Amino acid sequence: MEVICKPVGPVQANCYIVLNDENHALVIDPGDEGKMIADLIKGLGAKVDAVVLTHAHFDHIGAVDDLVKEFGVDVYVNEQEFDFLCKPEKNSSACFMGVPHMALNAKPAALKEGANKIGTFDVTAYYAPGHSIGSTILEIGDDLFTGDVLFASSIGRTDLPSGDAAQMKQTLNFLKSLKKDYTVYPGHGPSTTLFYEQSHNPYLLYDNLF
Repeated sequence: MEVICKPVGPVQANCYIVLNDENHALVIDPGDEGKMIADLIKGLGAKVDAVVLTHAHFDHIGAVDDLVKEFGVDVYVNEQEFDFLCKPEKNSSACFMGVPHMALNAKPAALKEGANKIGTFDVTAYYAPGHSIGSTILEIGDDLFTGDVLFASSIGRTDLPSGDAAQMKQTLNFLKSLKKDYTVYPGHGPSTTLFYEQSHNPYLLYDNLF
């Protein structure tokens, strides 16, 4: 499996193109620059199976409509965030000065907790609220796509609509409990590994930081 990371948009959210051995692709969190993402996929000669979202904040969904139109695929997201796609006050595009209010046309499909078969991919979804109510960590093979839950040496904020610090603590406890050294692909910034974060990330080491 190959993972291609493309930071997109004004806040450089990571869009991931995940390619399997059959040259099928999942697009994770296409936050902006839909034409660039589509052209890249076409250049790879890959078949897109679906778009999958770790959560539905504006900086992770901005190119969804473009890719759904271009490739005729479904977009999967935690069903608690279905209405985030069309409501700027929920996807936080209404919260920041200078950010256009975002309301998408895409009709989402439910990303179920646990095992999901999405096209040719096996995706295990772990509900991980805290940054947002429907934040979801995606396990694909030996990789974790953590959205804005876990970053290299940091975590996501909890002060946006539907964020919750107590839920984030529970999610971090879940991450601390995992015993496999996944490669971690976060929603912003560089990749890391789970064991490194478990032993170095202050938010996984100390309970009193927020």
